[in-house]
Amino acid sequence: MKYFIIFLLFLSITAICHAEDITISVDADRQEVTLDEQVTLTITVSGNASNIPNPDIPELKGFTSYSSGRSQNLSIVNGQVSSSVSFTYILVPNNTGEYSLGPFSIDYKGKTYSADPINIKVLPRTAQQQPQTQGSQMPPSESEEQGGAQPERGKELFIEAYVDKLRAYVNEQITLTFAVYQAVNLFDNPVYNPPSTTGFWTEDMPPQKKYYKVINGARYLVTEIKTALFATGPGDFTIGPARLEATVEDMNKFFSKNPFDMFDRDPFSMFKRGKPLILTTDPLNIEIEPLPEQNKPVDFKGDVGDFDVSLSVDKNSVEENQPVSLKIKIKGKGNIKTISSPSAPEIQDAKFYESGSSENISKDNYVVQGEKIYEKMIIPKKEGALAIGPVEYSYFDPVIKDYVKKKIDPVVINVTKSKEEPAEKTVFQPIGAKEEVQLLKKDIAYIKISPGRFKPKNNFLYKNKIFLLINVLPLFALMALYLYELYSRKLRTDIGYARSLRARGAASRRLKTAGKMLNKNMIREFYTEIYKAVIEYIADKFNIPHASITKDLLEEKLKEKEVKKEIIDKVKTLFDACDMARFASAGFTKDDMARTLKEAGEIINALERYI
Repeated sequence: MKYFIIFLLFLSITAICHAEDITISVDADRQEVTLDEQVTLTITVSGNASNIPNPDIPELKGFTSYSSGRSQNLSIVNGQVSSSVSFTYILVPNNTGEYSLGPFSIDYKGKTYSADPINIKVLPRTAQQQPQTQGSQMPPSESEEQGGAQPERGKELFIEAYVDKLRAYVNEQITLTFAVYQAVNLFDNPVYNPPSTTGFWTEDMPPQKKYYKVINGARYLVTEIKTALFATGPGDFTIGPARLEATVEDMNKFFSKNPFDMFDRDPFSMFKRGKPLILTTDPLNIEIEPLPEQNKPVDFKGDVGDFDVSLSVDKNSVEENQPVSLKIKIKGKGNIKTISSPSAPEIQDAKFYESGSSENISKDNYVVQGEKIYEKMIIPKKEGALAIGPVEYSYFDPVIKDYVKKKIDPVVINVTKSKEEPAEKTVFQPIGAKEEVQLLKKDIAYIKISPGRFKPKNNFLYKNKIFLLINVLPLFALMALYLYELYSRKLRTDIGYARSLRARGAASRRLKTAGKMLNKNMIREFYTEIYKAVIEYIADKFNIPHASITKDLLEEKLKEKEVKKEIIDKVKTLFDACDMARFASAGFTKDDMARTLKEAGEIINALERYI
């Protein structure tokens, strides 16, 4: 019996030792690639182990790596259970040369397991693989069978990005097209990561355009995604690379030319999710020319496009001191959101009040167009004929490369005497007042009919609430001082906590300063203060240096906190408006500034719920 127990104990120890014996291996689908290709790296951890952590990936010099997920296989052979976990990574080469990648290791239960490095050689693109030169012309239409991009023969999926013009004026539309050429089925929906467009105001241009095209004898389904870009200032700009993440069918791994390979392959591999691909486009360089100074009108405010302007009122006859609604409509092709209000002359016998503006934007034929309406409320103060206008409006037409000035004749309103009798009023003029203060109505104050309740005075001191409060108050004071000391100590030692706690107050002070600049019509300073208020608020909340935060890092940090996409889009739109205001401040009115100030406050209030 004793030997039997020792034998069972020996078997248990052997099983435990065997269970914790794991191996790690690294495999690449190719050891030689060109700059136009990519490598699929697979790290496999085998053994009877569970809860295996992610492997440690060293710096992969010469490559950009993307994780493509993990998969697990379970097998039972002669009653023994074994498992393996595979980690897949996509490697995109950056430069030519020979590289040694690794070693790769994994820490499991206090032990480190490692695999030997692998060697990969990166070659330059061949003549057939050179990317299409980015020109200023669109690719062939749907009816054309040949031409356009020339991919590598047999390539199942590729992408390209191009613009309709490489040189444009400030605030002139540039159409960016991202095209996907697909000759293979895709698993799920591909993920499109748009390029960085710093220095441009962007507008999405739905719907997506789809058509078929034959290239090198292969038929491709082409999907185009278009974006309208409007430069906010002159200079040389770069549109960053766009990226597409997709998973395609990979039947070649299962149906090999060698029929005996099937005995060395997992029979269930054909049901896996396919081969992951990550494709990127080349950057695009755009030259933005400043608007010419020659013939520039005095009232020009930065609008670029082709527009018409009209003037209308809701009534042609009105009594004095009654409101009239005035609408100035600007309609045409261009960046509708940045259209400025035309200048109108002052009228002494009437008061003007801004009622805001409205926009109606369409994108027919992938051209940003529509109308913007400015509304004003007019209150005539004197009977007679009231002429509103003339209204003048100037813009720059990039087609004729010159300024256009349009003038609208005045609109005459017949103001009649008010039929209402003037109310009895008391008028007095305070010292330093600009207008008379008028007492229009009088009323009678209410008379109290009850003297209130009387309570008998309590002569016992210990029942006096004030006496009890005075005795208990020192205890609460000591507790408050102790808590305040803990709070002060945390502020001194935890910088991240201190920055996060003070972020809201600092942002509120900047918004208050921006409000003062709004009243003084300091447009550039106002938008600079708005930008600093929001960007420094987010940086303080994440304990990031203000100078190192970028839009991409900002979006990544907000997504980590599961901030809603519409809030992130509002933040990006606000930053775009601030960037544009610093380059083209003439296109912004006080209404735009007031709306931006309100949106900045709403964004900070919304982010308070997440960070």
